Formats: sequence, C-alpha cells, structure tokens
Amino acid sequence: MLYLDTSALVKRYSFERGSKAVLARFDGDEKIFTSRLSFAEVHTSLGRKFRAGELNSHELSKIREEFESDWLFSLSILDLDVGTMSAISQLVEQYDLKAGNAIHLSTAFWLRDGIRIGKFKGSAMESVEFGVADKQLARIARMCGLRVFDPEALS
Repeated sequence: MLYLDTSALVKRYSFERGSKAVLARFDGDEKIFTSRLSFAEVHTSLGRKFRAGELNSHELSKIREEFESDWLFSLSILDLDVGTMSAISQLVEQYDLKAGNAIHLSTAFWLRDGIRIGKFKGSAMESVEFGVADKQLARIARMCGLRVFDPEALS
C-alpha cells in the first residue's frame, strides 16, 4: 500500500522530476492513500504554478478536473480526526516538522497501524510505503521506521 503526501501526489498532475515514478504507481492495482489535507495542498500548488506562468488557464482547468476525478474515484482518502492525528504531538516534539508534514506523517503511521490490526482489506503483513519528495520529511519518515518511496530518486 502506498500513502502519498502532497509533495509526491502533485507530481501526477504536473510534469516535473519524479512524475514518471508516481504515474507508474497509479498504473498498477496498488491502493493509494492520502490525507484529506492533500485536497487543499494540491490545489494550492496548482494555483502557485498558474500564477507563476507555468500553467495556462486551459491546462489548469484540465489538471484540476483530473485531480478531482482521482480524488473521487482513484484515491483512498483518510480523514483528519483524532486517530489519524494521534501521533502529531510526539512527532513535533521530536522533529522539526511543518504542520502539514506532521499531519501526513501521523496519518501514514495511523494507516500502517490500521493495516497491522486488520482495519483495512489486505494482508496484515503488508506494509505502508510513504511517498514523499520532501527530503527532510523523507529522512524523518525513515528514522521513524517507515519505508519511503521518493519519486525523485527514481528519475
């Protein structure tokens, strides 16, 4: 199973370093998870690219439709609640994390633990791979024992 934070997920919608690796993960039968936070973060990233002139209005509209279709039909969305955010206080105490990164990391831990206890379909032996392009967050995730998928490392 794959959990994508926004730094990795956005690579599906705008061609940049690591995009091919992310696209390949969507082509398989793998279940891909992300946090509800990603909805705002992906739209923010696309808006930033539009304002910088990297996307024109037609491209922005097309990419938004693609993303919102994936949001409804391809991605497994994890809510922000007491469970998914339960590790945040410990994470920010130990590591220098921005709020959004702490949410993604905590949510990935919750997913990993949920798989172990059989909360999700699939084998309890399955592990969660944390998809992230942010180097600092990837380093912290590894230190915390998560397997990391860095799409930029595969480019």
